[in-house]
Amino acid sequence: MSSIYQVKITLFGIIKLMKVYVARHAETNYNVLGLCNGDPAVNVYLTSNGIKQAHLLAKSLKNIPFELIITSEFPRTKETAAIVNEHHNAPMDEDSRINDLVSGFEGKLVSDFNRARRESKNRWTVRLNNGESFEDEKARVQAFLNDLKSKHHQACVLIITHQAIAQIIYALVNKLPNEKVNDIEMDNAQCFEFYA
Repeated sequence: MSSIYQVKITLFGIIKLMKVYVARHAETNYNVLGLCNGDPAVNVYLTSNGIKQAHLLAKSLKNIPFELIITSEFPRTKETAAIVNEHHNAPMDEDSRINDLVSGFEGKLVSDFNRARRESKNRWTVRLNNGESFEDEKARVQAFLNDLKSKHHQACVLIITHQAIAQIIYALVNKLPNEKVNDIEMDNAQCFEFYA
């Protein structure tokens, strides 16, 4: 891993940049079944394998001096964060803007949702079964990142969220087009980092 802090030299002096780590939650019962879940009230939980994954993630991040951990409103992100935070005792916050996609396919196969989106006239703006579009999701993630940068501009922050949200964050940070988002690998309990 690279150093924890990076600085930018400006005409006004040296500025410490925010270091952000983004992790996907560990494996859940719905991941195993390949089901969609966009409602935090549904009973989706970490599997025994997911708990092991969360502990491995925690071990890999134990020497990072997190000043804040942010999760979505979903129990699976909070469970993963609680395990990681055993090494940090950092304050935790939640933000609905990094919630999983409201797909309109609650409890149905992810493969069915992906097929329906691919086959639609415009896969970026379609709202299937009154769910969110990709562009809706991307806009709320961009708003979250803008607020994060303005409020925590010199902090070391961990975000624990969902596959699609992590992919969008990666794409936004790296200025990738929509067509590349689904190509971004983001397995359960996988993490990436960036400076902002």
